[in-house]
Amino acid sequence: MASVNGDWFHSRVSSHLSELITVRKLVLESRKSKYIGFRWSGGRENNSKMYEFANSADITPSQMQTKIRAMIRYGFLKDGTACPLHWTTMGDLWNELYSVGNESAAKQIYQLVLLHSLAIYTFRKTNPQYSCNPTTGELPLKTLFNVLDKNNTISLTAFKKMVDGKKTGSARNFSYWATDLINTGLFNSYQKTHLFYNRRYLALFEAIKNFQPNPNLSDADWKDIRENPLLSNAPFQELMKEAFLDISEQKDEVGDLLEEYLVEPIITTIAAEEENLIPEMDVLSTGTKFVQTKRRVRNATWSLRIKKQYAYKCAVPKCDVEGKIFIEAAHIKPDKIKEGEIPHRAHILNGLCLCRHCHVAFDKGYFSLTNNHKIIVAEEFKQNVVLQHLKKVILASENRTIKNRKDNRLPLIPFVEYHRHHKFKH
Repeated sequence: MASVNGDWFHSRVSSHLSELITVRKLVLESRKSKYIGFRWSGGRENNSKMYEFANSADITPSQMQTKIRAMIRYGFLKDGTACPLHWTTMGDLWNELYSVGNESAAKQIYQLVLLHSLAIYTFRKTNPQYSCNPTTGELPLKTLFNVLDKNNTISLTAFKKMVDGKKTGSARNFSYWATDLINTGLFNSYQKTHLFYNRRYLALFEAIKNFQPNPNLSDADWKDIRENPLLSNAPFQELMKEAFLDISEQKDEVGDLLEEYLVEPIITTIAAEEENLIPEMDVLSTGTKFVQTKRRVRNATWSLRIKKQYAYKCAVPKCDVEGKIFIEAAHIKPDKIKEGEIPHRAHILNGLCLCRHCHVAFDKGYFSLTNNHKIIVAEEFKQNVVLQHLKKVILASENRTIKNRKDNRLPLIPFVEYHRHHKFKH
């Protein structure tokens, strides 16, 4: 049975990024109606549908099954035996980045997800020989990190002995594990004689080196963590989040931050988890961990919460725009204003869900709110803006109360008064 003492188990499929791209083709194919419910994991003999499905990615049925199972173990696909194939949170993030053309970020996410899966990967002396519950056996990655020499290096001879012991022939797994380590981006090969840690993600490296799994987590908990290492009970949650944030803050060739659409999947993924952790409270004080996170993610989390509370509908009474694509979260007291007695930038009652056009009109001060949350319209807007659909909608909404939130809470009066006194064109 698998052991860190010279018998490292491996599924014997490459962890190369190209394998994930191949599986991406299978994910898309699996969504076709003719494959819904089809058991990709079933028997291959005389199974024409199996061959047809595998051929969509130019591979054999045997290769298809092995690759899918590997991507489940690596944390990119949800566990299951039938179509359609479903991305995990991390798989979906990788796929979105790859789809929008941010291949650099997609590769880095792939490396981090692979590293995380190997960090919680354990060998058991019973069948199955591996598990993602690190409390049930021996941890190969932690073991390796702790036997590196003072230069963070291990000779390939010593590593072969660790992985395969006295095994010979096709049963050896050394080359597969060496490939996995290099594919995480943490290790490089030196003159074909050594593997060495390149000091990338140093804090994460040290955390894995000293990893003590939580014994109170169940197999189901660890399965969820493998699929999403940003969960609050995940052992490396904060370090993974920081690594993701660093990717989202990368710049282009001229030193500018990448366009928002190129990193939006990362921000949204982190924001979704942040949103789950933040209680529904009136004030997110400047002392909270949330406000201390990087501004781009803080704003994304705030925006997500506002839009959810308004059920993705424009709050202007007579505006019928709705849906995730067409609406935005608008600060009532602007984000750029210095924090006052009541911190407003991340305040959940300092926001309105508005369509793009209403958002522009609100920010320009063409309309505002009374203290009882009714729409008031500026004379400048009435007199100087040509008649168009936006004008008709706002005029029809005058003296009407804004749409209600799911929690029946309305924006705080101090924020409303700030907008009316400082932004509204009286």
